[in-house]
Amino acid sequence: MGQALLAGPMDLPGVHPTESPLLIWDHVLTLKTGAGYKNNALLAAFTPADTALITGGIDFFLTRLPIDGHQFTVFFSGEERRYLDPIELRTGDTADHELLLLSQVAYKYYGNHVIPGLNFTHLHARQVFDATDLEGVPGTVRASGHALILTPSLRYPLPRGFYVQGDYVVTRQLFQSPVSSYWEYGPKAALGWQYTTNGSVEVSFQHTDRPFDTRLQTDALGQPLSDTSLTTTDTRYEATWKQVWYAPLKLQTTLRGFTLSRLENGDGFSDYDRLGGSVGAQFEYGKWAFRGLARWSTFDFALQIVSVFDPIPRTREETEFEARIEYRWTPRFRTYAEYMHERQHSNVQADNYHANTWQAGLELDF
Repeated sequence: MGQALLAGPMDLPGVHPTESPLLIWDHVLTLKTGAGYKNNALLAAFTPADTALITGGIDFFLTRLPIDGHQFTVFFSGEERRYLDPIELRTGDTADHELLLLSQVAYKYYGNHVIPGLNFTHLHARQVFDATDLEGVPGTVRASGHALILTPSLRYPLPRGFYVQGDYVVTRQLFQSPVSSYWEYGPKAALGWQYTTNGSVEVSFQHTDRPFDTRLQTDALGQPLSDTSLTTTDTRYEATWKQVWYAPLKLQTTLRGFTLSRLENGDGFSDYDRLGGSVGAQFEYGKWAFRGLARWSTFDFALQIVSVFDPIPRTREETEFEARIEYRWTPRFRTYAEYMHERQHSNVQADNYHANTWQAGLELDF
């Protein structure tokens, strides 16, 4: 399930304003089930444990077309991954499942030239993920938490398909031990260009402050400093290009690149520079549909070193690859097969892991 709690606000599928005589409200309910295998369920660096798995889930999507300017969108997704061979943890507990619940409500008003919007997201996850971003030390953890994300926005259309948009993102993430909870807030500004019906580009800037509830500042070796509190500040630049290449095949591609610089309010133990990007593609041919996504990023830490015996700067590289193929037997029933590869490589041994997940199943729409 990756780092869902760390992903931040997500965009709901949108419906552009139209004079359509269709029903004002529309919805779809999807039931999902599947089975598969994962060769490193805990993303472990030294002792990977494999297991068969079964999954079950539900998606619900409800939208109101903005025929009078008011658009509402509601989305819920829930999925549980149950491991058939429970994995023993060092704490004596066992990891037998992962759970992800996502709820989103969005509103936009198209009555004026300026388009205001409000998006609320609630995310609950019990999952395994890399906690370096939150705790400052290498290694993956199994944690449970909630995220509440509120995002007001304003979009101003400009001539020739250009637009500007401003958002302010406020997030409250509540984690159970061993991960510290935190607030996260800051503005985001974007400039976009819808240069054709089938193509768009967007560049954005985002500034985010993250004060932690219990995490302390540290010295240059990572030792906590008493009577301190840690706040990190991220500066992120991103560019995205979306294009539909051949409408009859519904071939779509998305390219994204970003840079991120993190600074802390202490001596700089948490500081790093990150560079990354992704490429995604999907297309349909008859009853067949294909989707693929590849992500890559690198971390260069300012002060962290491999060890006192090897005092070179710590680095890390992440790669992910996802592929899915599905066949639609009827307009409402389809089967699918998918594969996911996760890999993390670093000059710190505790950072290294790789995992492969294979899964197949069926989905039914109502």
